[in-house]
Amino acid sequence: MNFVEKIKGALSDPKNTLKSIAEEPIIEEAVVIVGIYAVLASVAAYIQSYKITYVFEGFANMPSSMQSLMTVSTIVGALIVPFIIWFIVAGVIHLLSLAAGGEGRFYPPIMTIAGFSMLPMIFNGIISIGLFSMIEPHTIIISQSNPTAMNEIYSNPSFIVSELASILLQIWSTVIFYFGIKSAHKLSSNSSAIIAAIPLLFSVISLIWTFRGIGIL
Repeated sequence: MNFVEKIKGALSDPKNTLKSIAEEPIIEEAVVIVGIYAVLASVAAYIQSYKITYVFEGFANMPSSMQSLMTVSTIVGALIVPFIIWFIVAGVIHLLSLAAGGEGRFYPPIMTIAGFSMLPMIFNGIISIGLFSMIEPHTIIISQSNPTAMNEIYSNPSFIVSELASILLQIWSTVIFYFGIKSAHKLSSNSSAIIAAIPLLFSVISLIWTFRGIGIL
């Protein structure tokens, strides 16, 4: 089974495909998947950065280059964070699987499976690029009287749709991860489902917290 066949299989037939991947994991394939998602996320961050301008008023010693620094940090962060998340999630899932009686190894099986489970997030990157491209240019003024003005972006319909789409696609990722964990660690269906759902649970809690902060919930 070549790389393209594995991608198609992970999306359409995760049960059999992830079993095959767990038996013969190739970490380079996972790196490519996470890398593609990271590039798309950074492109979406770039589009968002030039659509939205932040103006700081009344802050002493605020460098004039703050906008540029925010833009660069946002783009670089979007490029790096997916790899960090990949490593952390794979590590946490591996430890939890061992605690539940799993028999698999962290590298390369779980790392590879975690990478393939991020395949649906590539679609999320594409959706984010499309949605942020439709945002009208907007200036957000951050002042001492309104230091949280930056949160205005989170109430934008495009951002809300992007976040909801992310959760739906992460459910798809969870299904892929479930079959991967079950095959790599030889865990029961219930244990695999509970462990695979943990990253999704944290994402849902984070989204609820964000929506509460902007007054949607």
